[in-house]
Amino acid sequence: MKIITFLNEKGGVGKTTMAGTIAAGLAILGHRVLMIDADPQGHLSLMYGIKKQHSLYDLLVRDAEFSDPGIVHALPPEVYAMPNAKQPTEGRLFIVPGNRETRLIAQALEGELFAVRRKMEELAEANVVDVVIFDTSPTPSALHGQIYVATQYIIYPSELSYLSLDGLVESIKSTTGYSKQKQEKGLEEIKLAGIIPTKFRPKVLEHQEKYQQLQGLRGFGHLVWHPIPLSVVWEESMARHRSIFSYAYDQPAASDAWQVVRAAKEKIIDV
Repeated sequence: MKIITFLNEKGGVGKTTMAGTIAAGLAILGHRVLMIDADPQGHLSLMYGIKKQHSLYDLLVRDAEFSDPGIVHALPPEVYAMPNAKQPTEGRLFIVPGNRETRLIAQALEGELFAVRRKMEELAEANVVDVVIFDTSPTPSALHGQIYVATQYIIYPSELSYLSLDGLVESIKSTTGYSKQKQEKGLEEIKLAGIIPTKFRPKVLEHQEKYQQLQGLRGFGHLVWHPIPLSVVWEESMARHRSIFSYAYDQPAASDAWQVVRAAKEKIIDV
């Protein structure tokens, strides 16, 4: 079971959109994917039409089981799969929703650094999902630390702006520090899987320059994935609670999305 966390300590960079999109794409490709909405805003839940609720709080703080009612929600294929598919997808997409109570988890589990990891180990033993994807808050918290301990791979979505790139640098510093701590405890390192430039406007000089800066970033340039151009289609699909593949499978935005899905499969799933 692969565990992937989407992170950037800067809001509005497309983190939730990319988490939900890559999750949907992997499900279409035949994988069983569980999304975990670890952002108190609950936007990953809303993205797929799931009401904000305290499922993650119950799972971690009240020690609920994944099999308990209301914890894991199975999404119908029509909200994430392509409508023109010649045959039904063999993958599945699930979600553990969150809400404002998510912000209380770190306080309730103070000192319990391995709480999330234990739940992931239970899930791996059950062999019911292939991939777990965490969406996180842009605000650093102790919950982030608990998620890092369980995480194998990090993906960083980032806009090509000064403040977003600053958030990216701070996020990389945080995860690098936690990765070293994990290794000191005999655990696997956190692998930096990719940086996804989002809301890219190729004709804007500032975006061109920042994209080149990312690609030239010492030690990280090879991690820069295909940029996601700015398009209103992304907002339209979320407003209709569907993935880009379900809502606009024949649009350029869907083609761009497939490139990052395939990158995730190549660099993480198939490794």
